[in-house]
Amino acid sequence: MNQINLTRQLLADAGGLPAVLAAGWDAFELIAAIASAGAGESAGLYPAFTFARGAAASGRNAIACAPSMPPVPAGAARGQTEPAGDVDEVADALAGLASALSSRLREAAGLAADTADRSACLDAASDAGRIARLLARGN
Repeated sequence: MNQINLTRQLLADAGGLPAVLAAGWDAFELIAAIASAGAGESAGLYPAFTFARGAAASGRNAIACAPSMPPVPAGAARGQTEPAGDVDEVADALAGLASALSSRLREAAGLAADTADRSACLDAASDAGRIARLLARGN
């Protein structure tokens, strides 16, 4: 869960639209990787993790269309992507990251001068919100 917390902090610290988009890309990549691994950890959470993985790919793709998105480093590797600890706690942590991501992307959309950047941010924020709802406890 350290990687989730680190990614959430990097997202919070991102300044400017390109930095928010890059941090958002990383967050969606991490969510997709952990959701993919977590799907096999809990039969009860399999559907939520599977749909969250799809929403993360959709959000990442939306960000990729933003004109202000900086180039993604080739071979960018993430830290640990296996669910570490209780799978319910991992799902909660991912839901928290996705909620923060949705808020940050909506904030960035409000500051974006370019219509395509604004649209990409709002589309990705919607996907992040879907992930948060899917993985929140009680769903």
